Amino acid sequence: MSQHFLGRRGMTTIRQALPLLDDRAESPPESMLRVILALHGLPKPTINHSIVNTETGQAVRPDFTFSEQKLILEYQGDYHRTKEQWRKDMTRRSRLESHGWRVMEINWDDLKDEIELVARIRRLLRP
Repeated sequence: MSQHFLGRRGMTTIRQALPLLDDRAESPPESMLRVILALHGLPKPTINHSIVNTETGQAVRPDFTFSEQKLILEYQGDYHRTKEQWRKDMTRRSRLESHGWRVMEINWDDLKDEIELVARIRRLLRP
């Protein structure tokens, strides 16, 4: 790191944040959730990785996947509030659950209380 920035305000935070950068998150709230998971020591999920339904050949890309625990975290922003998208999301979730996946939907309000959110996620990650 350049000597020019040493001792500057915020550099400790920048140094802590650099290892957490990941360009696979597709929205600022998804990035916030990923950082919350990392800062609270949760296992690192796979981000936006395709899961292919072997029966139909259709692929879905969950926001966060914990494959070993068959847990998916989905951030549901305002985009998901239209009738059409809401119905698509319900069908998608039902299909995933029929294959043994557990799906936890997360919204902006969940991000406001990260301690409680992390506790919920930890419970779902337990064997």
